[in-house]
Amino acid sequence: MPRTFERALLGGTFDHFHNGHEKLLLSALEHCQNLELWITNDIIAFKKKGGIEPFDERMAFLKKWIQENKVEKRIKIQKLNDAIGPAEYRLDCDAIICTSETLLGCENINKKRIESNIKPLEIIVIDPFVSEDGVKLSSSLIRNGEYTRTGNKWINYTHVSKILKMPKIIESTLKKPFGTLFEGPESDTSIAIKKMVKTLDLEKHTGKIVAVGDVCVSALRNIGITPDIAVVDEMTKRQILPNELKPNKEGYEECISCDNPAGQITPEFSNCLISASKSNHKTMIIVNGEEDLAPIILHLALPLDAYVIYGQPNKGVVVCISNEDAKLRCKSRLNDFISD
Repeated sequence: MPRTFERALLGGTFDHFHNGHEKLLLSALEHCQNLELWITNDIIAFKKKGGIEPFDERMAFLKKWIQENKVEKRIKIQKLNDAIGPAEYRLDCDAIICTSETLLGCENINKKRIESNIKPLEIIVIDPFVSEDGVKLSSSLIRNGEYTRTGNKWINYTHVSKILKMPKIIESTLKKPFGTLFEGPESDTSIAIKKMVKTLDLEKHTGKIVAVGDVCVSALRNIGITPDIAVVDEMTKRQILPNELKPNKEGYEECISCDNPAGQITPEFSNCLISASKSNHKTMIIVNGEEDLAPIILHLALPLDAYVIYGQPNKGVVVCISNEDAKLRCKSRLNDFISD
């Protein structure tokens, strides 16, 4: 089947390259012989809300896809340094590719072309890729930590609606540090915390900061950092904390309580963690039982640029960024839990 157009233009951020991007490119190539991709630079891209990949990373994903699909001769990539690009004046192109969200911008480009006595471009609107539950897949949904790049939800809500019991076989693996360990004496957690804050420049971090455990929460608060989410059980080493050592609740817009026995993840606990992860309010979750397994649910629910901080007994403090690798690992671990 002959392709209708000789050269088409397509602009975008192409952040966290996903199945929607793939459908857009494949559909575009069905309509034109040659395709020019104009990828927004970091100045433009970083105006969007948190967690956008740098230009070089976005470009690397695109180049890999182009190579794997053997369309190097048909796709040319350029950096877009302004809001419109060359579409208003190019004479050697006959089409422009868009989605329903970017259609208005393409129509405005054609108005400018007509005003300049240049033939308007044929506008080709590509249907979106729809996720497993009927949602249009987007980079923002991926950055928010809700969906994988293939359109699957990170959280199986049917699974977490049941009591999940930790099997003995994985208990030892959960005790190993999952992330970066900052060492420090157990008698003074502030030493490890200060190392972490300095190394990660935590005070400038724009994503969510989550702390699990009373000692970690208090140590962060003592140096002026109030975690966006604090998960505490008002105990340390199975001993009730004296009132003067309990984390300060001041500054938290929401304080919620839930039950969660040791070695389990209850639906009530999961719901509290998921709700706090998606909230714009600073939230403290007070657990009647144990909070040790909270990071598994938190990683699955949090945006991609969140930091999860927790104590490692006799070692120091562990920090793990809630990226796709962390989510994948936690999803695998949660699947090993026994549902009741």
